[in-house]
Amino acid sequence: MSQNTEDALSQSLAKISANYPSSSDRKSHNPQPIAKEPIAKAAKEKVTEHIADDQVTFQNQIFYDLQWSHQSKQELQLVDCEFHHCDFSNAALDFMQASGCIFHDCNFKNSGLKEAVFKKCSFFDNDEQKGCYFYGADLVNSQFLNCDLSLAEFERADMFGIEISNSKAQGCSFKQANFSSVVSRRKLFCSAHLTDSHFRYADFEGCQLVACDLSGSSFVNANFFQSNLEKCQLLNADLTGIQFEGLLLAGADLRNAQLDGLDIRKVDLQGVKISDWQQSVLLESLGVICFPN
Repeated sequence: MSQNTEDALSQSLAKISANYPSSSDRKSHNPQPIAKEPIAKAAKEKVTEHIADDQVTFQNQIFYDLQWSHQSKQELQLVDCEFHHCDFSNAALDFMQASGCIFHDCNFKNSGLKEAVFKKCSFFDNDEQKGCYFYGADLVNSQFLNCDLSLAEFERADMFGIEISNSKAQGCSFKQANFSSVVSRRKLFCSAHLTDSHFRYADFEGCQLVACDLSGSSFVNANFFQSNLEKCQLLNADLTGIQFEGLLLAGADLRNAQLDGLDIRKVDLQGVKISDWQQSVLLESLGVICFPN
């Protein structure tokens, strides 16, 4: 990512941070951006004509203002394509396979993307500083691998079984997203793999992520107000400066996680797993100074 791109994104994330008060004054750890490998692409063809109803494979093509709202295009195969200002709202796009694609300012509201797989795709428009819109989308068992999802909105999306790995999701909103499935009348089962990714300033307010895998990810300054992370895998995660009011963490695996600013007086840490060196970090919130033996 160029310096201009990083600066522009940082400005957008700063605006997001201003929307909710910090738990305390802290130093923020900025995760290193994921390096992008240059990809040699063939010359793309701009598409403006009508697309055949039975066409499901597209490669090296550019789409502008495509209107696929309420259409059914399941099992699409997309390779090195670009989509600008396209409307996929309420479309049935289950089992989509997209690799090396760009989606700028696209609307996926209430769309069906069950078991879709996105590899090395970008959903962030740096020029416009806008992400894509996935409000209410069905993303059950979908995958985002090595993608840029910065500033995307996933509010109230169905995200049970989702995998976001080795990706950037800075400033994303997952507010009230559903990561659970009803097993019985009184039991919910949660499933999500949000691993080795950047979720700086992301909003997880009200999310149920019980026993999900969040290991290796950075959640610096993320909002976990009234969220449930009980029994989560948070090994090597960075929770510096998170909003923790109402957060449930009992039974979570926090070994080698960065916990600066977490107040143990306000968070239930019963049964959590931590490494020896983390004890002094947690005790700092009580004013206790620890010295090595």
